[in-house]
Amino acid sequence: MSKNEFGDYLRKLRLSKQITQEQLAATVQRHKMTISQIENGKNDPPQGDLLENIIQALTLTSDEANELRDLSAFARNSIPIDILDYFKSNAGLRAAIRRAKLKDISSIEWENLF
Repeated sequence: MSKNEFGDYLRKLRLSKQITQEQLAATVQRHKMTISQIENGKNDPPQGDLLENIIQALTLTSDEANELRDLSAFARNSIPIDILDYFKSNAGLRAAIRRAKLKDISSIEWENLF
């Protein structure tokens, strides 16, 4: 994972939608400089309302939105905000993850569970 994976991915998404930094900034009610600094790794990835506003402004697919949420959380060494409450309230989930960690279960094995 690169140091600025969030910013690089955000820039890629924004450019794929043909949206300028100025347009994105105006839509999420921030300055262009804020978007530039996020994309260049000078500001931490956004979280909470700002992150969700960026996701809405770029009209991302659910996969793109989840990747952006994940990258934001990983930069902070935390759990993505959209699943945090579920994770915190589900002791069985946490126990299953701990058991999987001990058994070194791969991502592919996890995906095959569902």
